Amino acid sequence: MDETRDLTLGASAPQSGEETLSAEIADVLSALAKAVRAFQLYQSNNPVYQRFVSTAVAAFSRLWERTPSLHLTVEEHAFCWGEQRFPMGEGRESLAYQFYKDGIRYITFLPGFEAEIEKFLAVLQRARLLEPSGTDDLVSLLWEEDFISFQYGYVDVLAQQLTLPEPGGVPIRAIDRRELELEVGAGADADSGAGAMDTFTPLTPDDFAETLFFLDEAELQQLRRESDLEWHRDVRTDVLNALFDRLEDGSPARQDEIIGILRQVLPSFLSRGDLRSAALVLRELDGMLSADVLGPPQREKVEQLFTELSQPEVVSQLTGVLEQGDGLPEVEDLGLFLAHLRPEALPVLIAGAERISHAQVRERLEAATDRLAEQHPDGLKALLAAEDPVVVAGAARAAGRLRLVAAAPDLERLIGHPEAHVRKAAVDALVALRSSAAVGGLERALEDDDRDVRIAAARGLAALRYQPSRSRFEQILTGRRLREADLTEKIVFFESYGTVGGPESVRLLDGILNGRGFFGRRAPSDLRACAALALGRVNTPAARAALERAASDPDAVVRSAVSRALRREAQAS
Repeated sequence: MDETRDLTLGASAPQSGEETLSAEIADVLSALAKAVRAFQLYQSNNPVYQRFVSTAVAAFSRLWERTPSLHLTVEEHAFCWGEQRFPMGEGRESLAYQFYKDGIRYITFLPGFEAEIEKFLAVLQRARLLEPSGTDDLVSLLWEEDFISFQYGYVDVLAQQLTLPEPGGVPIRAIDRRELELEVGAGADADSGAGAMDTFTPLTPDDFAETLFFLDEAELQQLRRESDLEWHRDVRTDVLNALFDRLEDGSPARQDEIIGILRQVLPSFLSRGDLRSAALVLRELDGMLSADVLGPPQREKVEQLFTELSQPEVVSQLTGVLEQGDGLPEVEDLGLFLAHLRPEALPVLIAGAERISHAQVRERLEAATDRLAEQHPDGLKALLAAEDPVVVAGAARAAGRLRLVAAAPDLERLIGHPEAHVRKAAVDALVALRSSAAVGGLERALEDDDRDVRIAAARGLAALRYQPSRSRFEQILTGRRLREADLTEKIVFFESYGTVGGPESVRLLDGILNGRGFFGRRAPSDLRACAALALGRVNTPAARAALERAASDPDAVVRSAVSRALRREAQAS
């Protein structure tokens, strides 16, 4: 007769110690099952989901006060603890069935599992959505995550018809000192030892403290260090290194098998944002191509792998993971990974960097993308003529960051692009080039239809101190368009003119600030104030004299601007 007892999850706790622990285990499994269901139904920021997870965490925390671990046997529709059975429901949605169908027969929860519970729920959800015909299963997903506080044992599902050994029912008892003495002959004299045998004393570790084979303190410390090192070592990297070692052996069949394995794990690394492992794989494969240790068929497969990773679908997945991920990728890891991609990946990477809203992630992706673009400058130049305006703008910015002077003609052509943000990116790139080949496009951009483009061009010419542009600035300053512009644009144009014009600009600026037109009328207050600010950037005696003449002007706006200009000139002197 089967003495295994069924305990309904969530039942009230009995009074005896073992039954109380059983009830707590039932509560833990019930809370875990509800958390699994909540993960399937709600987003991670949903209060309902967070409440179920908090309940499961609290249940595990209470359990660790009663027991140091929770070891369960997995049946098709239940978990077993000792002789007690905890039904988990019927059908394919059963939590126990999800483990059982993939061959997992034993699971163990350890203290600290609370910190890994959400990662555990995510693995179960991924396993639930796997294609039946796929190569992955729950065992492989658990192995990838490398849990610290969750352990499992599994059997080959093809061997399920075999009878598996069950734990014996006879408990292991402690060895008594008398029995050990009889075994080694110390109790051969029964008469002399009769008194000593009346009392049995169990053996303890202290009985071995002075024996020949007991470890001294230094050896114990070394053992602890080695154990800690083994416990915390990077198993994934060690496994990959072992595969690389075998890949160099020269056996074509083995090389084909290992390349196939690496081809399977790379998408998994990318989907989880594990760029370090992905970069390690690509770096080793690239090194083997250079070292010529692979045969022609294997080299072709590796080249095909690099080509596949550079396809838009794969690169888009990477940029999506970066945008949605909680942590920031290391620039070095991201750069090492992208450096091994083909030029085909550039447009997707550039577009991804343009669309990512997280500033730090965008900066790191741009820095890593620049490394790839620097290796393929012709590919970057070709993107300046792409159809997607987002790609064109991103390529222009990348050309500016890399100071790709050869791209100056292409960037200058973009000044006529119909999209304003593309023209703005082209202006910024031309300024970053700091080349005389870029100034023609910047001068054209001074009269662009878009305000931001005009301002960027004016500031760029001022930063370059390109004096031949003085005449173009004078035409704009005396024209009607600037009079109708907002104050910010007026200030930028006047100050830029003062910077590029130098002493030759004083005459025009003094005329606007202090001169009078027909019928003795002065220029509008805002233009006079802008002229004063521009004179403050010239920093010559003539400019200072013009400012001092307007220091007592009756217009308060003009007086304030003159005062600011004089202070700036004094600080610059």
